[in-house]
Amino acid sequence: MNIYKTKKLLEINKMLTQSLKLEEILHRVIVAARALIDVSDVLIIYLYDKKANKLKFAKGEGVDKEQLKKVAFSPGESITGKIFIEKKSKLFTSEQEIDEYMENMTDENYRHYYEGVRRRKIRSMFCVPIINKDRCLGVVAVNNYNQNGVFTEEDMQVIKVVADQSAIAIDNANVYKNLKEKNTLLKRSIAIHNQFYQLIIEGRGIKNIISLLERMISSPVVFYTHVNERDEANAFPIRRGDDILGVLMLGRPFPSFSEMDQIAIEQASLSIALELIKDNAIYEKEIHFREQVFNQLLEGKSGSDLQHALRYVKWDEDWIVQCMILEGRDHPLWEAERLIDKERFVKSIERISSSVGLHSLIFTRAFQLIMIIPKFKQKNIKELINGIQTLWKNEKDIYYGVGRETTIHDLSISYKEALRSIGYAKLHNVQIVEYAKLGIERLLYEVDKDILDMFMNDQLQQLYNLDESFIDTLRIFIELNKNHKKTAEMLHIHSNTLYYRLKKIEEVLQIEFNNEKDWIDLVIAFRLYVASNKKDE
Repeated sequence: MNIYKTKKLLEINKMLTQSLKLEEILHRVIVAARALIDVSDVLIIYLYDKKANKLKFAKGEGVDKEQLKKVAFSPGESITGKIFIEKKSKLFTSEQEIDEYMENMTDENYRHYYEGVRRRKIRSMFCVPIINKDRCLGVVAVNNYNQNGVFTEEDMQVIKVVADQSAIAIDNANVYKNLKEKNTLLKRSIAIHNQFYQLIIEGRGIKNIISLLERMISSPVVFYTHVNERDEANAFPIRRGDDILGVLMLGRPFPSFSEMDQIAIEQASLSIALELIKDNAIYEKEIHFREQVFNQLLEGKSGSDLQHALRYVKWDEDWIVQCMILEGRDHPLWEAERLIDKERFVKSIERISSSVGLHSLIFTRAFQLIMIIPKFKQKNIKELINGIQTLWKNEKDIYYGVGRETTIHDLSISYKEALRSIGYAKLHNVQIVEYAKLGIERLLYEVDKDILDMFMNDQLQQLYNLDESFIDTLRIFIELNKNHKKTAEMLHIHSNTLYYRLKKIEEVLQIEFNNEKDWIDLVIAFRLYVASNKKDE
């Protein structure tokens, strides 16, 4: 290498270390290469785009730059892609060797490349990888289209030195660019955060948060409390830990948005989560206050205390009310660990109640939902239950216990009856139990349990000594109201066998089924027996 080129390389090294701007560095590499290589017609620098996994045109001399900007080589594609993977410089001295290395170039890339080099045939060339810390950052290609121009090993070594020097500068420029972009991103992220935070401080609500987000990302956004499975690809969850509070339904999948738009969506999601948590805390206080109002009504308050309570629920003192209690069959009506699950359920009951024209007082105790319903017409309760069943039939299995109609001053009576009705519903697995329609069970609730157990045992003591088949027979016989034929069919036994068992039961208990008093006492005692066994289970 002559003294001129050696000095030139030292100057280039100094120049490359003086800039952190990628465009300026690439320009200096092209200028230096042009000065150091005598026979080159074209110089092209390709840089690797990690996100796209492609080698793309970065700088060139003697080419149609607009056409080459459309070229994107995959690693291993054509000469550029192969040198990128091999990380070794290569000198091409024959057209045949060049054609062999370029034969796997895609048709689209070839079309743009051919136009980019102005439809000329390469006579000789060499390619040099740009390597820093064993990472290939790109490739420098030097082409000659003149029949008489042939590159030498010295030419390639000179450009290799330039490439090695430029690799460090390019890497530093990329680091600087990334830091600058991150700093810009951080500033914009803080600005976005401040805008959403201001909405929260001003109490502008979820609607305004959504409007701001739509303006930021130039795309429609809808907030839902539940996501439709068909639209899950476009749904961005609003989370509180593992609890999903709702979803933002975006115009397209989240990954398709720019990084800045993604930050805006995330900030909006966080802001909505805070709004939902705040609203839930307020609503929980509201539910608690309703319970306090109920307690006042339950205690039979009068005078100004009663008037304050009635004013809150918008009732008149002479109204008739009715209590209804809802409880889950196998699972609670809401999940305690999910922040707004209870709020969603209670609000849905409120909406249904309003839709059937009821001004109900609705609150919760433990995992029960309690409704105090002013009575205007009989169909209200049925409409209310039908509405709840329709809305929640696929998600919740609900028991309903309904107390009788009472005055506001006797509200405690209807409440106790609703409690007994829900207890009966759970015990006997009956979905809807209205206390007014209960038969003898109403009386049994009023009697001391010890007295009931004593009565039951006095009536059935001897029956316990018989085989289990006798007890089953008596149960079916009572359920079918002493129908012999249906009882035998139900038990799959001969009528003579049934006759024998029934006679045996009469003898053991010393009663006659045809005696009205004996039969009533037996039925009551046996119902107590069945209820007692269900409790034990």
